[in-house]
Amino acid sequence: MKIQPRAQLRSRSNFRHLKLCLAGPIIIVALCQLMLVRYHSHKQHIIDSDRTRFYQPSGSSLEHRNHDGRSHPFEYIMWSKEESYTKDCTNNFKGNETWGRLHSPFVDKIRAKEILIKENIPNLNVIPTFAVLDKDNISLVTLDFMKSIPQPYIIKATHVSGGMARVYNNTYSCFKYCGDKIPLSPIPLDEAAARYAYAQINEDINLDYSSLGGELQYKYITPHIIFEEDIISGGKTNTDVTFWWLSGGIPLFISQQCGKPLEGEHGFQKERIFVDTQFRRTPIMFNRPTCTDMVEKPKSWEKQLEVMKRLGKLFPREVIRIDVYGGGDEVWFSEFTFTTAGCWRTFQPIVTDGVLYAVQYNKIPREVINADFIQKVLRDDSWVSVSLDNNGSHLTEYTGVHPSPVDLCSRLQEYADKAMKETLFQSCIEEAKRLSSFPLRCIVTHNNRLVYHSFGLVANELDRVSANDNVVVCLEGYRRMQGQFIIIDG
Repeated sequence: MKIQPRAQLRSRSNFRHLKLCLAGPIIIVALCQLMLVRYHSHKQHIIDSDRTRFYQPSGSSLEHRNHDGRSHPFEYIMWSKEESYTKDCTNNFKGNETWGRLHSPFVDKIRAKEILIKENIPNLNVIPTFAVLDKDNISLVTLDFMKSIPQPYIIKATHVSGGMARVYNNTYSCFKYCGDKIPLSPIPLDEAAARYAYAQINEDINLDYSSLGGELQYKYITPHIIFEEDIISGGKTNTDVTFWWLSGGIPLFISQQCGKPLEGEHGFQKERIFVDTQFRRTPIMFNRPTCTDMVEKPKSWEKQLEVMKRLGKLFPREVIRIDVYGGGDEVWFSEFTFTTAGCWRTFQPIVTDGVLYAVQYNKIPREVINADFIQKVLRDDSWVSVSLDNNGSHLTEYTGVHPSPVDLCSRLQEYADKAMKETLFQSCIEEAKRLSSFPLRCIVTHNNRLVYHSFGLVANELDRVSANDNVVVCLEGYRRMQGQFIIIDG
């Protein structure tokens, strides 16, 4: 079963350019003999934010040379907050009846298993289901019934996200999105536990989950309760679920549990670490803190990667999170997720969201997409913001390197008054576009955020520099050219 491509109509508005004062070329010897500098400076004009809208090109096709001197034929640059996975999800998929109906089989926890059994993906195991109940027979949930099922096992609804309970060593515990009166700590599997289990099951099976956040893929699932093998308690995996993020059918990055649960805690509550497909750490954070130390590569990693490449063929035009258990020798399917966290949360850095979107809509050539490319995009330190107070002193807390102009301009936007946020962001993006052909892009702002200067630097044969050095170079460049309007072309 394959989800077919979908056509979408998107509108773009023309934008009003900001005026710059520029003067003729002059040679700056004092800055650095190795550098050719192109410098723009202007005092920002306040513009009606409703009229300040910018067209975002799909990507730069010109050759880009990083500050490490290496040439790259393609550079992905994120120019717009709107062209991101979470924005696209919120604007086009949530609340979309057609999209929801099309995707419901994949999020139905019974039908998803049936699809994968039919697909027969090598090295992908489907967790055995012991029992299935519906609204007409949930009264079967008695102590005798619960004791008749092989332990350990999980109880969960097929049409919601959450509401999970565990039966293990003759104890019962609800551990995810449980009712107010349901105990979270394990209790003996007795008549009281059976009553708690029935109360939770009755609540879950009557819940219209799609009405909570507009995730209409859950609307078209017939509610069931399934009892399936608990492979965590059973020792078939030593970590909680691993999240694989795919876009356009290509695995891009992965989130794995790294924090160790304390007594009474569960793996899904703990810190997570993001890695690329070669199991190298990335700077991504999403919805959970991260760990300081790197984790050990799972024995099943290569199997997981091959499984994802096969599963990606089912979703050639989708952004999807595929959840598996891979903390042992084998790979076990958990579920498909299209609207992670209801698409309410965003990744850090923001460019992560942009990459998911850009790959989905073919804005990045498929032949360049690999683990090295993902690392390059996420760890790009060529967009530099330097903040000064009105006396010209360096404000280190507002200064840093960023992997995209959207990340940089969003950071500057945080410190603006509410009425000015969007205008400042768009003005910042416009300045960044003028620097896109340079390997090092510097934007210097004053603490009132109404005056800023932008310039690009080209360094020939420079050794690789650290992020901190990029800040120093931009700051020094600004201070040596302070008050001048200069263009220098090589």
